[in-house]
Amino acid sequence: MNATTTDAKPPDARSDGGPLLPPPSAVSTVVIALGIITASLYALMADDPYRDLAHETALAAVAQDVFSVAVAATLLYLVRRTSAQAHLIRLGLLAYVAYSYAIYLIGVPMNRIFLVYVVLVITAAGAFLHGLLRLRPAAWPLVANRRLERGTGWMLVIVAALFAALWLSVLLPFALGGAAPSPAGPGGVAYPVYILDLVVVLPCIAAVGRMLLRHRPIAGPLATVALIKIVTLFAALWIGVAVAFIEDGQVTLNADAGPSLLLLVISVVASVKWLRALSPDEDTYVRPTLWSS
Repeated sequence: MNATTTDAKPPDARSDGGPLLPPPSAVSTVVIALGIITASLYALMADDPYRDLAHETALAAVAQDVFSVAVAATLLYLVRRTSAQAHLIRLGLLAYVAYSYAIYLIGVPMNRIFLVYVVLVITAAGAFLHGLLRLRPAAWPLVANRRLERGTGWMLVIVAALFAALWLSVLLPFALGGAAPSPAGPGGVAYPVYILDLVVVLPCIAAVGRMLLRHRPIAGPLATVALIKIVTLFAALWIGVAVAFIEDGQVTLNADAGPSLLLLVISVVASVKWLRALSPDEDTYVRPTLWSS
């Protein structure tokens, strides 16, 4: 890049040793935050935001909406944070938003806020893919802690296999003529978690685990993103369980309750360790864009 081009760079293109998020990322964060707040206010103020759902399920959905407001606040806080660790946390939170509201989009009876769910899924998924594809593998040195790398790799592979087996244990008997799977989506449609986990999430988690076991430099950052997504998702689920228990004095736990709680604790510990272990070149951990190059 010649001197003239360098001088033409926006004055705030770099700060604190790393590139600022480009304007579209900041805009997408504001759109996501406004969408989450709108959806959450609707859930809290509408007479029957989640009609046709069981009371316990609807209560858990409202609790998750409130938790998502905290996620939105964190995303807004991270907009001007330029460290590599902040970038990875942001990606994990975006994955949570895209996953959670995709479930609302395909697994909740249509309500008046449906188009907000559409905007949230499109914006969060797009921002997630944009940030993920900008990661520069060469800028992330191999992590010296091979025990952490192998341990996380096996954990992710095993988690993907266990949850796939759990869902298939419900779906395969139905495919072979048995009873309809439970839980199911409204009206008997496929439970949205089956769709998102079996088609997208579990294969991706298994692939990241395999990359860790093969000692790929980019595997550590990807594992951190996956772990943060796991932490936020299961934290939201267990907050819903706690709210339902406080409200009704009893809750019905699905087969994945125990594994999800254990996974939440392990993922919190592992994500903290990874955020401390990763130390990329702060100037080049992401590929430049039109606004940051």
